[in-house]
Amino acid sequence: DEGVRELQKRLRNTMGWSATAGEVDNFVFEDANGVFIEDEEMQQRLLDTNPNAFRDMVTTFLEANGRGYWETSEENIERLQELYAEVEDRIEGI
Repeated sequence: DEGVRELQKRLRNTMGWSATAGEVDNFVFEDANGVFIEDEEMQQRLLDTNPNAFRDMVTTFLEANGRGYWETSEENIERLQELYAEVEDRIEGI
């Protein structure tokens, strides 16, 4: 539970560093996305362990893209939007 929250905190800090220093390379977000989102087993584990922190992680990826800190494929963004809706439903018990 705390592990997922810690991952989210680090991702959020990375985005904050992008905002203040503009020093975070695109591959940092790409790599994190590859490990935590594209790997379906890891994605499911994070979702099962702490859905709230996982939702925040997905939100951070979308926000990083929206602010121009992370360039990625349209497919990636669509997958993240679908994941956000899925985790929202799970949290709300739908």
